[in-house]
This record gives sequence, C-alpha cells and structure tokens, in this order.
Amino acid sequence: MESLYSIKQVSERLDIPAVTIRAWENRYNVVSPKRTEGGHRLYSDKDVETLKWIKKQVHEKNMKISDAVRLLQETATAPATPPSENSKFNELKDQLYNALINLDSQKANQHADLAFSLYDYEEVFQHILVQVLYKVGDEWENGAISVGQEHFASQFILNRCSQFLRVLPVNPTLPKVLAFCPEGEHHQIGLMVFSLFLKKKGHDVIYLGPNTPLEGLADLIKMKDISIVAISMTNPDPVGKVEDWIRSSLKRYPTLKFIVGGSCVKDCPKLESKSVTYSLGSDWDQWYATYMR
Repeated sequence: MESLYSIKQVSERLDIPAVTIRAWENRYNVVSPKRTEGGHRLYSDKDVETLKWIKKQVHEKNMKISDAVRLLQETATAPATPPSENSKFNELKDQLYNALINLDSQKANQHADLAFSLYDYEEVFQHILVQVLYKVGDEWENGAISVGQEHFASQFILNRCSQFLRVLPVNPTLPKVLAFCPEGEHHQIGLMVFSLFLKKKGHDVIYLGPNTPLEGLADLIKMKDISIVAISMTNPDPVGKVEDWIRSSLKRYPTLKFIVGGSCVKDCPKLESKSVTYSLGSDWDQWYATYMR
C-alpha cells in the first residue's frame, strides 16, 4: 500500500517550512498531492522525493526555484551539474530594492512576503534583506539616492527583522544571550541577523541594539542571568573600551562567553581568552557546535 504523509510530516521530514511547500505547489505545480474529504493534503513517496530533489537544487546548488522546476519537467533524471546562473536571490533582491527606493511599501511587502514563502528566513535576511541594505548604503554614499530613500529602506528592513525577534519561541532551558553594539556603533544589521540565528535555535536574546553604553551592563548580566554576550562593531573606535569591559566582566563572571563580530574584527587586536570568540559571520554554526554543546 502506498504511504501518504500530511504536510506537517513532510515539512518535518525534509526540513522545509509548510508555507514553502504550499508556495512551490501553488506557484510552480511541483507536486499534486491527494486530498482528504476534509481538504487536507496527502503526499506520496514520489511527492516527497520530488520535494527533496527541488530542495537540493535550491539550497545546495543555488538554483532559482523556477529553473529547478524547469529541469524537473524537462527530464526525469536531474543533471549532475546545474546550468550556470546568477544567484537565486537576485531577482527578488532587485525587485525589493526598486520598491524601497520608490518608497512603495505595498510592493516592498509583497516582494518580502514572497521571499519568505520561498526560502528559509535566515536565507532571506542574509542574501536579500542584508544585501539590499548594503546596496542602499552604497547608493546613498554615492549620491544616487536621497537620505529619505535611505531611511525608508533601512527602517523597512530593520522592522522586518525585529518582527521575527519578537515572535520566535524561546526555550527557557537554553542559555540567555545579551546582544548589543557599543556606544559609537550604529550599524546593527549584522548583530540582528546573528540574534535571529540564536533565536531560531530557541535562545532568549535580550537585544539592546546600536549605540549601547557599557555602563550598567554588568548589573544587567547578573539580573537576567546572561550566559553569552554578542557584540558587533564595524567602527574600530570603541574596540579598546570594549576589550577593557570584557576583561572586567570576565573577572566578575568567569563563566561568561563572548562572541565579537563585525567588519572591524578582521584587523582589530584580539583578546587571548578561551571565553572570547571573534567572528566574521561565516562560522556561526561551527562556533555554536563548539561553544553551545
């Protein structure tokens, strides 16, 4: 007898959000599941294998979903190597950028909603929202867009990020995290994406955001029982004060763990401590596996 699976079972088995499965089905006709009398989807083993193959092309081989579907339709056997192409995120990234610089919040929300329906939200933040924000900053510095356009776009993206920080569930048994940019540092998008990375894993993240004074944070660490402190800096000016603060915090709380990120990390002096990790953003999973076991 043929096995049939609910959308929840398929989602858990393949680690694909249910909303993404429905989007692939409705928009691209990737699979045609059966329906119960109550209208609930039932997926066959063949459907599951098809979705698994599509996920591999999109997530591992960086194909656009439309190109993966086209290949699936053209041949029953997936090619060993996908055709060369631009990043799967470029189209949505360009559409969102154009909507934002035109101050069109309705279209911007439509493009963002589509992105979240097709891809995991961490991918959307890292490969679409963050990249749009960088482009907006570059275009503003070059004089191609106005300060009003830059503010509108930046606020839109930061609002999208903060929505997820609020709604993701927390596992109270996991270590608590304090996340901030020190005083003088206003670029917070990297910190926010890292906070979302931890929040997705269930950690309670107390997000203080940009331009945070160091005074009083030691008391906050004690009051909230903080185990991990995440600090992001692109401006090298606060580095010395932050290092002094980390040293004094470790004397007071020897079990604290710190992760320091941001573009200035590459060239700034580094504390020689097993409690302090420096990250350029590509090694979060490795850091988590090493320090959060």
